[in-house]
Amino acid sequence: MATTFTAPILNFRGNQCLQLRPLNQSTRQPLHLRLSPARITPTFPGSGASSRDFRAMAVYKVKLIGPDGKESVINVSEDNYILDAAEEAGLDLPYSCRAGACSTCAGKVLEGGVDQSDQSFLDEEQVGAGYALTCVAYPTSDCVIQTHKESDLY
Repeated sequence: MATTFTAPILNFRGNQCLQLRPLNQSTRQPLHLRLSPARITPTFPGSGASSRDFRAMAVYKVKLIGPDGKESVINVSEDNYILDAAEEAGLDLPYSCRAGACSTCAGKVLEGGVDQSDQSFLDEEQVGAGYALTCVAYPTSDCVIQTHKESDLY
């Protein structure tokens, strides 16, 4: 008996997510598979996942350089804070408030970019000089960040 493969049917429905609808070969009925928003993980009808905003999630390489010069490279998705990703990777970085309201987690971006619009501590001059609060900074590209830079701010 030969095994056949039927390519999935791709449907775009307005602002809804991409739906992959391969056919069940025994019943010839569509099997529904939705890709959840911003995660690219399968969800199934009735699972409660939203289907409004489908997009592929970017993942960036972030090189963190510690005070002793030790370099660590981690993968950080565009919807994850750099500090959180570093902790998940087993790195020990300084932090205190986790809300962008202090300078404990300050780092200096040497290459690349971050979105730290949630922070409320750094002034425009400090942000312009490349300082970032890793607890509320999302990567916007591959980047290199020196960590433990709180003392440079004063």
